[in-house]
Amino acid sequence: MAEFTRHLIKPMLPKVEGLWKMFRLVPVLSWSASSFALGIGLALSSNASTQNNWWHVTLVVLAGLALHGITAHACNDLEDWRSGTDRVSPGILSGGSGVIKNGLLSERQLIFVCLAGLLLPVAASLYLSSQRGPLVFVFFLVGTWSGLSYTLPPLRLSYHPLLGEWLSAFPTILCCTIGSFFILTGQVTGQVITAGVIHGFFSLGWLMQHHLPDMAADLSACPPKVTTPAYLSRRWGPGSARLVPASYFTLAALAGLWAGIFINPVFLIVIPPATFCIYLAAATDPLNVASITMREKMMVLLTSGHAVVLAVLLGLGW
Repeated sequence: MAEFTRHLIKPMLPKVEGLWKMFRLVPVLSWSASSFALGIGLALSSNASTQNNWWHVTLVVLAGLALHGITAHACNDLEDWRSGTDRVSPGILSGGSGVIKNGLLSERQLIFVCLAGLLLPVAASLYLSSQRGPLVFVFFLVGTWSGLSYTLPPLRLSYHPLLGEWLSAFPTILCCTIGSFFILTGQVTGQVITAGVIHGFFSLGWLMQHHLPDMAADLSACPPKVTTPAYLSRRWGPGSARLVPASYFTLAALAGLWAGIFINPVFLIVIPPATFCIYLAAATDPLNVASITMREKMMVLLTSGHAVVLAVLLGLGW
């Protein structure tokens, strides 16, 4: 019996390892989970928090993580491998999860994983729409759009400067924050929108830093993956690509300053981490993978940290 079980389980281990690598826990925590934390923190301090239903918010968080970590990442691994950029990327954190390159998952299996990742979000959206109204389904549609449109043809929004950030990545950050708040409270406020916007700027900043090691590989892909940093690098030289993450962190700092003055002083706490991220971006050597990677790790930590601290403070009623 033990021998039979061993022969049954052993072939599955590479697939399990591949799924875990593809999920990429750290980006999912910094991107999606932090966004949900902001919405939940704000809901805890809301006067409408008596309507809280933690089964609902657990369901929407799991659905969001599935869309990001399973569907979106499976699409990204598949299409960036097919275009060629992941085959030659020198990146340490970038360049995909390597599941195809290392023989852990096939292209066909990634297609199956991508579709399977939609099952929970579809079920959750149908159930929560019946409980909270049709706005929940809008959040689901935006999340699905973001997960599929970022790399899947024919749109491939990440293969075009600015489009990947603004039409795909940024909307899903807002939906995670606003959606979790709405599920708990049944309303949308200016404060939760502001929190989502600020976190969105932070997240876009480190995402653009993430693209820096891949610029040459991206431009050599078929079709070329002309991310915003790659576009600037091709037009004005590699050094100019640092301006992209620095610009998004600048927007985060300015949004924090505005929100701190006009909405809630607690938003001023985002200025120090955003300012430090601007420095990290400016100090990056865009031709040195180690320099890019070290600073990206710090940016991810600061992005997650600001969101968690802001969520706690807002949850305490600040």
